[in-house]
Amino acid sequence: WSRTARGIEVVPMRRASSHGLGHWTLPRVLTAPDIEKWVDNIPSGTEHVTLNLGEWEHVGQFAEARLQGALCLLHRRNIETRVYIPPQRFVDQQVYAAFADLGQAQPTSRLSPTERGLAGTVAGMVIGQLCKFGAEYQDIPTRQREVLVERSYLYGSGSESVLFAPPDPRRTEDPRKSAAHRVAFLDNRVDDLLKPLGVNSGEDLAGNGSLTQLKAFAFDALENAWDHGRFDFSNKAIRALRFVRFRSVDLGEKGIDVAQVIPGFETCFESYLEALAAAPDLGFRWNPDGGRLAEITITDGGVGVAARMAGNFDVFEGSLEVERANVRNALLPNGTSKSYISPGAGQGFRKMFRACSRLSGLVIIRTGRLKCSRTYLRTDGSRAKYNFTKAPPSAYEPQINSTPLPLLAGTSISLIFPVRPRGHVRVGEKS
Repeated sequence: WSRTARGIEVVPMRRASSHGLGHWTLPRVLTAPDIEKWVDNIPSGTEHVTLNLGEWEHVGQFAEARLQGALCLLHRRNIETRVYIPPQRFVDQQVYAAFADLGQAQPTSRLSPTERGLAGTVAGMVIGQLCKFGAEYQDIPTRQREVLVERSYLYGSGSESVLFAPPDPRRTEDPRKSAAHRVAFLDNRVDDLLKPLGVNSGEDLAGNGSLTQLKAFAFDALENAWDHGRFDFSNKAIRALRFVRFRSVDLGEKGIDVAQVIPGFETCFESYLEALAAAPDLGFRWNPDGGRLAEITITDGGVGVAARMAGNFDVFEGSLEVERANVRNALLPNGTSKSYISPGAGQGFRKMFRACSRLSGLVIIRTGRLKCSRTYLRTDGSRAKYNFTKAPPSAYEPQINSTPLPLLAGTSISLIFPVRPRGHVRVGEKS
């Protein structure tokens, strides 16, 4: 590093020193492709990397999950991740003041973007819990955890409200409460997460049991993250978070820039929008001239689907087709690495795909070197209907990339589906 008028000169990754030191200044808007490109270009032999938060203010779709996947991959490779906060970005080290401010219904504008990000966003929590801070900022990760407990595992405010699962236990037994208790807890939290998006779960998701399906999707995805994302192959706890993230995507009347809204997922998302536009039976949940989508993402930083199925990390060093085969098998009913004596073993993805079908949604799975997507809407807008109790293997077959993507740790599962557009009035309602 060298001091400049702006504070720090950051050495680009390509100029990493012989000691394996790397630096990355996060862009103002951090996107999923940014993160994948960065982690894919970290030189071999790197011992630690430093994230400079001086420019960062916002994140794009799926970026938090990709950030965790990148940081957990570096941890797996024994690369330490550090944080640099330039002067004036956390003013006078006001750690507790920043967190107290974000606890208000309307945070004040006196906070810097860095303070606001670390104290109240998903990406901030990921950075805080997975990176190492200098001595002057060591209170940040501690305060994040305290806030998480104070708010019953909800973090952030407004559209940044996120449900984080409790920290991983450092023991192998299951400390959780009963499945019924977990279902009830998540049901309430889904309602809490939808409200800041302006989604009324009783009206905007009405019809066809949509809310029930959404909650079932979230529950099974979280259960999968718990079962398969906590420990490595040595039964050692993985330093990672599990979280549920909601977003609302308003497409507007003038169309949408797919590359901007869903960067890195343009092809499957664009095809999905075309199918939605042609769908005849979505009723008030979709208006082609002003459509609105909701997105839920559940993620972990574990070993990844293919490695869990194969029983080792070697699958990521070999043929992509072998990795694809392992993921395909995992998506099938009874496709699991767990013992079949386990209740519900191998049924998580079946239930998630069923929810996707009934919500006329699009599922996106990012794991290892793969991106999988599946919708049950055909290009003409009709829906492929399956009885998921006895559905054929084709019901679970996703589209999968044929060339490898940058390797990431863990698994991210997203569901995108139509909801009632803002201001849309149904027949019989008053405007």
